[in-house]
Amino acid sequence: MTVGTVTKVVGDTLYLRTSDGKTVKVKTTGTTKISVTKDGKLRDLGSGATVIVRGTTGKDGSVSATTVNQGAGR
Repeated sequence: MTVGTVTKVVGDTLYLRTSDGKTVKVKTTGTTKISVTKDGKLRDLGSGATVIVRGTTGKDGSVSATTVNQGAGR
């Protein structure tokens, strides 16, 4: 699981800043479930949103997301 603050969304990719200051690239697909208080789409998340990402971490440190849930409000 990865927790961080959204810094930007580019196409199907979400970029997070973790509490230790690292940037994590999160790859989403059409099957990635995005929840923003209710089910949503990737475009519903914006910079400053805190999210919890579940998925597989690749060798390059990026995460292939199966779910992205909005945590605390932005």
